[in-house]
Amino acid sequence: MTWLAWVILIIGGYLLGSIPTAYIIVKLKKGTDIRQIGSGNIGATNTIRAAGRGTGVLVFILDMAKGAIPTLIGLAISRDLAIVAGLAAFLGHLFPIWLNFKGGKGVSTAFGVALAMYPLYALFCITLWLIVMLATGYVSLGSCCGTALMPIIAICTAQPASCIIIFIIITLLVCWRHRENFRNIKAGTEGRSFRKKH
Repeated sequence: MTWLAWVILIIGGYLLGSIPTAYIIVKLKKGTDIRQIGSGNIGATNTIRAAGRGTGVLVFILDMAKGAIPTLIGLAISRDLAIVAGLAAFLGHLFPIWLNFKGGKGVSTAFGVALAMYPLYALFCITLWLIVMLATGYVSLGSCCGTALMPIIAICTAQPASCIIIFIIITLLVCWRHRENFRNIKAGTEGRSFRKKH
């Protein structure tokens, strides 16, 4: 039944998104709690600080898959279910049941949702992320700009209202989770990456 598919995919998407990949991998590799290292975030950027670039890339791919998998499954039924299942996975990453609802910032998982829904548009988003990150040195700023491009593209290309609304929600939550980074940028204390200091 259709309603059962919705229940299974929403709950399953949330539980999949809740898997704290960075926490698990860093714990297995280093025996340390990533939440006690660097920014304390359980995402790819902090994983690089905790366990190296290769491990950070692995976490990025796995976190992206958490968003893509339920979205792709949902697409077999309907586009509305796909985007809702993707949102459930994204919320699971932000508020994981396994870590007392204290999760990551959601960029990788959001990109996985976008990639599953609109592969070409998602590539535009990650391109903007790279450009802003390389130009400013701020991963956080690039992440928010790249994420914010998705609802803009969805509006400009007249995508379904459900997709537009959910991409707006995702963007707002990603920016909200980066609020401390923005305060640090304003104060001049935010760490830079991928840019030579002068």
